[in-house]
Amino acid sequence: MKSIIWVISEIILVFVLLSMPGSEFSDPTSWIAMIMSLPFADKMIHVALFGSLAFSIFLHFELSLQPSFKTIRAKALALLFCVLYGIGMEYYQKYYVPSRGFEVKDMLADAIGALLALPLFNSIKYKLIK
Repeated sequence: MKSIIWVISEIILVFVLLSMPGSEFSDPTSWIAMIMSLPFADKMIHVALFGSLAFSIFLHFELSLQPSFKTIRAKALALLFCVLYGIGMEYYQKYYVPSRGFEVKDMLADAIGALLALPLFNSIKYKLIK
């Protein structure tokens, strides 16, 4: 039960952070602007957000009592969900979030984050699940 709460929280967190207007990043004294001024910060945030989302889904599936959730197919569907969610968020930003746009590089960073979560999860899942 706790794992599904983590998944839902991750989905909401991604939505909230990617819904922030671009004007939030323009005030040079804000902590957000300071972080975003670092090289590749935007892309690293996308990698981390979607990597964490994918990781939470993998853990939820692994803790499930349903054997079909522990398959390669289930992990592939989780990755597909993360990639499609990333693409959807870019369209959402383009049309509904002020001062934000559609970036293919952000979608690639989202996909990379989700993909990197898989080997990380597979390497530590036995330590997490006892």
